[in-house]
Amino acid sequence: MVRFRVLLALVLALSIGAGGPARAGPWPREQGRFFLSTTSTLGAANGWRPQQTEYYAEYGLRPRLTIGAALSTSWRVDYADLFLRWHPLDLPQGLAFGVTSGLRYVPHSIAPYQPFVAVEAGRGMALGEGNLWTQAGVRLYAARVPWGTELATDWSSQVGYARGRWLVMLGATHFRSRQVAITRLRPAIGLRLMDRFRLVAEAVIPPGGRVDAVRIGLWSEF
Repeated sequence: MVRFRVLLALVLALSIGAGGPARAGPWPREQGRFFLSTTSTLGAANGWRPQQTEYYAEYGLRPRLTIGAALSTSWRVDYADLFLRWHPLDLPQGLAFGVTSGLRYVPHSIAPYQPFVAVEAGRGMALGEGNLWTQAGVRLYAARVPWGTELATDWSSQVGYARGRWLVMLGATHFRSRQVAITRLRPAIGLRLMDRFRLVAEAVIPPGGRVDAVRIGLWSEF
C-alpha cells in the first residue's frame, strides 16, 4: 500500500507540477479576447525527444471573468483542465489579483477527478523602454482516493521583462503532497514572431543544477 501511494503521488506530481509560463495568472483577459498556446516538452531522460504536448486556452468572458482549458498528451491523454478565474478588485499601480476554481480530469488515475482552487497576485510596471512584472500564486488540488482525500499544493513565482520583440522570464515551481516534494527552476526566453505570435523556450532545472527538460511553446493572442 505504501508503494502504491508513493506511485500515485508521483503520477499526481507529473501531471500537476508540469505547469509552464502560460499557466493562468493574476491578470484578467480582456473581454472577447483569446490566448492560445501549444508547448512541447523535450526530456533529457528521453534523449531530448518530444515526450509531452500541452494545449492551453483562455477567453475573456467578462471584464472580471476568464474561462480557460488545458490538455496534456503524451502517448495518451495525461490530463484535461477546465477553470474559471475571477478578478474581484480593480487595483492601482499595476497590481493584479485573481481567484481560480476548476477541475482536472486524469483519465488513467485512481483519482480521475481532481478539483482545484488557486490564488494569484502580481504587479507590472514600466521600466526603461520595456515592461517588468512579478507574480506568484498557489494552486491546491484535492483527490479522492480509497483511503481518504489526498491534498497537493503547486506553488509558482515568476519575474519577467519584455522589451521590443524579446522577453526574458525566471520562474520557480514547487509541488508538494504528503509523500513528494518537487522543486524546479524555470528560466525562459521569448521572441515575438509577428503581431500575434511569440516563440518561447524554457529550461526546467531541478535542484541538482542539470537541465531536466526543455519546453518549446508557441503563444498567440487575438
